[in-house]
Amino acid sequence: MRYNRFLEEMLVKALLLVDSQDKCDILLNNLFKENKIGKRDRIWVRDRFFFYLRHRLLFDEVSESIGELAKNTAMFFEDEPDETLASKIEFLRKNGRFDSLFNESFSDFLISKISVLYGKNAFLWFNSKAKTVLRANLVKISRAELSGMLENEGFGNFPTEITPTGIVLEPTEKSLKNIELFEKGFFEFQDESSQLASLLVNKNSRNLLEPCAGGGGKSLAIASFFKNIEITASDSRTYLFKEIEERAGRAGTNIKTASFSDISDKFDTVFIDAPCSGSGVLRRNPGDRWKIDEKSVSELSLLQKELIQKFSEKVKKGGELIYVTCSFLESENEEAVRNFLNKNKCFTLVPAKQRLFENIGCEESLDEVTEGDFLKIQPLHERDLMFGAVMKKVD
Repeated sequence: MRYNRFLEEMLVKALLLVDSQDKCDILLNNLFKENKIGKRDRIWVRDRFFFYLRHRLLFDEVSESIGELAKNTAMFFEDEPDETLASKIEFLRKNGRFDSLFNESFSDFLISKISVLYGKNAFLWFNSKAKTVLRANLVKISRAELSGMLENEGFGNFPTEITPTGIVLEPTEKSLKNIELFEKGFFEFQDESSQLASLLVNKNSRNLLEPCAGGGGKSLAIASFFKNIEITASDSRTYLFKEIEERAGRAGTNIKTASFSDISDKFDTVFIDAPCSGSGVLRRNPGDRWKIDEKSVSELSLLQKELIQKFSEKVKKGGELIYVTCSFLESENEEAVRNFLNKNKCFTLVPAKQRLFENIGCEESLDEVTEGDFLKIQPLHERDLMFGAVMKKVD
């Protein structure tokens, strides 16, 4: 096993901090910078750290100290357990506890939800590592052109199944962020599910407000897909506007940023990418599996209902309100939409499948990503889980 005292210390430091930082990527990046760790060693620590997060219950069970925890995680990751670890694993297998500790390493709340919604087999998918997905920026390049250029740079890739802009990368240790194709704005990092959510927009809209824009990923996608729509991105965190403007400049798109207090107009489309539990992106953020519980989801559900109601007031008559989350939990999705529609009879659902067909065709494939009137992406595919609803203001 490639293991030395320095790498052991770095993994120990990361594991000691695992519950102190909301975003594990930020935790690791800060640790790497502070300790001036090289690329190869970063990969070593990162792989084993995230392996621990995906199977935390097992390693906590078989480890009595933080040092042993780091070593056991590394040995199991490389399939080279020492005699002590092998004996403990064998004991757990014999008493029937190994599978649940290894595969169902989630909060009790999520274990229950995943089991009921998708069955026990879905845990294997939730524990898998999501591939990197790109969105070709149609303002500057086609998917086919970008795919060929990436191949020439040594990045094996293949197209997403449904969206016309998605490219899935083959696993690689090479970085994409420093290559010229990225600097020229030819692509953004964006999962196919987020691309599909952006394609819920009515192509006849003249203007669109995204009030929870974050770093602007959905706004950028919408600007790429629908070049004639005037987009205003907003967020309560106005410090993010600089990032949105920089990304829009690189992409060659014009996205206006504005604080809530400066928005007086009404819009053809209001696109709410709501703050949510993130339960649909657990493959990318395995640390969140320990933070999502009934209390946090209940608090988010209240916020989501408030946001839908508040920003529905910015929709013109005949316009549309689009609500999306990267969650698979009904309380954040269907319940939030039904609650709003019950209180606002002037809005009615537009079937997501109908809208996606209008924008990209491929009707048969759309059965994979829709359910009833909603965009509702299921596990077992190379897509994050996402929910979306389109509501038209008819009166």
